[in-house]
Amino acid sequence: MLSTDPSKRIFVLKRDESGSRKASSDHAVEGIYDRIKSLLLAHTLAPGQLLQIGTLAEELGVSTTPVREALTRLAAERLIVFAPKRGFFAKTASEDELRGLYTLNQTLLDSAIREWNAGASLDEDSKVTSKIFASVPLSDKPDQLTRTVDDLFVRIATRSGIGELADIVRNFNDRLHHARMIEGEIIEDAFDELARLRQLYSENNKEQLQLALQTYHQKRRELVSAICKELLFRPFLAENK
Repeated sequence: MLSTDPSKRIFVLKRDESGSRKASSDHAVEGIYDRIKSLLLAHTLAPGQLLQIGTLAEELGVSTTPVREALTRLAAERLIVFAPKRGFFAKTASEDELRGLYTLNQTLLDSAIREWNAGASLDEDSKVTSKIFASVPLSDKPDQLTRTVDDLFVRIATRSGIGELADIVRNFNDRLHHARMIEGEIIEDAFDELARLRQLYSENNKEQLQLALQTYHQKRRELVSAICKELLFRPFLAENK
């Protein structure tokens, strides 16, 4: 029954208003986070470029507080760098970091596949969804290949049933985004390689998919130097066009 005590009714209203303001604030930060991350993934910011909070706030039409919160989150996700007393900076992976990301990504996916149920126990909806995914035409454009790789790896992780594992793979997708764009250009068989990975996933062929992913990541570890060299120069070339 609704209380007739005026003080209690006022408390409820204040609580709801406070919750509404917090939800609105969280939504604002999320939107700013997404917009700044889009700039980072588009590689429009050169490695080492200072991300000025005031300038970003002005360009986005918001206060500096949600911008700072968004940048702090991006730094925690290792998409940018925070230097105490200096600020936030755009980054690109070093050779050692990129090699480590490839190795860890392979380990994560291998762990996810080990958690899969046997093919016979997959429900019909999952089987149909996998077949549809594998039947969608592939594009040989680097950005399309990158999105398909991201989607495939999240699907592999999600099928494990471990939500946190899928979240980590999503973060790795973001951190490897620039490298994957380069991969699509310098690896000649990237299209066929992805088509095979996608097919093995749809068939629930755990053993062959694990082997194919080992080959996939080993190939990229061998190309780390070439990929990093491209990553260092492309942002500056884009600015000068």
